[in-house]
Amino acid sequence: MSKYANLPHKKVGVAVIRNDVGEILIDRRLAEGLMGGLWEFPGGKIEPNETVKECIKREILEELGIEIEVGEELITINHEYTQFYVTLIVHHCRYLGGEPQTIECQEVRWVTLREIEDFTFPAANSQIITALRLISH
Repeated sequence: MSKYANLPHKKVGVAVIRNDVGEILIDRRLAEGLMGGLWEFPGGKIEPNETVKECIKREILEELGIEIEVGEELITINHEYTQFYVTLIVHHCRYLGGEPQTIECQEVRWVTLREIEDFTFPAANSQIITALRLISH
């Protein structure tokens, strides 16, 4: 019996998008809504009959209006919140083109791994940052 058995489960594809100079794209969640105003790695819920890679590519186009190439998986994180638990399936992505838009967020920013500490992320995202630091050494 899973400790998550009675909670709704969300499976989310998450993109760690890097540009040619190695900066990472993050976005700020809309002020209203769950974890409003916090920064995040962009992505979204995986639809039925959709692969993780398809989900990430679609979500990034819908949310930010940019083209990416989805690469290898970085990390999978299971995180429990009060009302639900989430599985974040995080992939390395390469920025291909387009100007990042704030379609479903309030701000978008390219940051270095060092600068990322200056931004406040939801708890589940801290493991992504840790994983990125481990591979950057």
